[in-house]
Amino acid sequence: TDIKSIRKQIPALESCTYFNCGTFGPTPTVVANEAVRLTRLIETKGPYDRDVNDEILTLFETSRDGFANYVGVSTDEIALTRNVSDGINIVASGFDWNPGDEVIITDEEHPSGSLPFLNLSKRYGVQVKLLRFQTNTNEILKDLESLITDKTKLVFLSHVSTVDGARLPAKAVGEFLKARNIPFMLDGAHAIGQFPVSIKDLSCDFYAGCGHKWLLCQQGTGFLYVAKNWLTRLKTSWVGWGMTDQYDLDSLSYTSLETAQRFEFGTRYWATHASAVKALEFHNAIGAENIYERSHDLASKLKARLLDIPGITIKTPLHKAESTGIVAFSTAGLKHPEPGNWLWNEHRILTAHNPDTKSMRIAAAFYLLETEIHMLADKLSELAS
Repeated sequence: TDIKSIRKQIPALESCTYFNCGTFGPTPTVVANEAVRLTRLIETKGPYDRDVNDEILTLFETSRDGFANYVGVSTDEIALTRNVSDGINIVASGFDWNPGDEVIITDEEHPSGSLPFLNLSKRYGVQVKLLRFQTNTNEILKDLESLITDKTKLVFLSHVSTVDGARLPAKAVGEFLKARNIPFMLDGAHAIGQFPVSIKDLSCDFYAGCGHKWLLCQQGTGFLYVAKNWLTRLKTSWVGWGMTDQYDLDSLSYTSLETAQRFEFGTRYWATHASAVKALEFHNAIGAENIYERSHDLASKLKARLLDIPGITIKTPLHKAESTGIVAFSTAGLKHPEPGNWLWNEHRILTAHNPDTKSMRIAAAFYLLETEIHMLADKLSELAS
């Protein structure tokens, strides 16, 4: 893989050292150009010009095909959303909840992965149970078994922890839950674009992903997978124009589409997903497996350096099978209260640092150079001395 050639196509990498695609990924020029082209098309011809409308809606559906192919599912099973948060809310609100029903989530969920279920607790009296996030298959299945009851209505887990980048043994969990006929949802925010994902192999019923992190799409490009056998069972909580198969106001009746498009409604800026086509092409041209291997290699090099820096404690698992391209560590032992701000203000190194928890998360993305990995380690060593 020619990293220097790839980097020339991502201009943001010239202005700073970009270690935070775990929040928002930098935009390749080809994606930005397509977004601008479509915006200019709308500007010069009008958004409802028939040719413009046809082109953008065709590209919108091409992005659906692209996401479906990327994760190995049918296009009928993919709803296009703004982000993972949308997908989680669609599923959380799609069940008929009763007081005493139970949902299991992990203790390392993003607010968007916990708040929808805490909301169910407030509204319907649903009991939310916390499962300790861990990478050991036997241990997590043992803990899961102890939490499951006949009232467990959904298990929602992150494919990759947003806290430390640890990788869930998702396939084993999926098979375990499938054997018990318990609905299973995965949050793929930090999996999609990091490593190849084959949803059918995971035995999950729902999977929410986004493009704005590791896939380097624009913000506002997400998707939700709903397994075929759930398409008409999962209730629609938000409805409107675009999600019906038949609609008749005189008889006060409608029927929803029988595909995942039943979860899409109303006017949106279709051009955003249309530009994701270019991001997926960019990603696929490099190769998901190549991206996975390089990111892991960079993360391993960073971990090796961090182990030698006093004052730093690595939180991310060291073994490849249990980890990803995310490296998280405690900064409590460093001689600076806000190392994230220092790295940015003094050296234009962009990281994700939480001064409250004194922890830093690094996204060792495929587009980074080894010299940048060592530069980060050198600067952290300065703060430790």
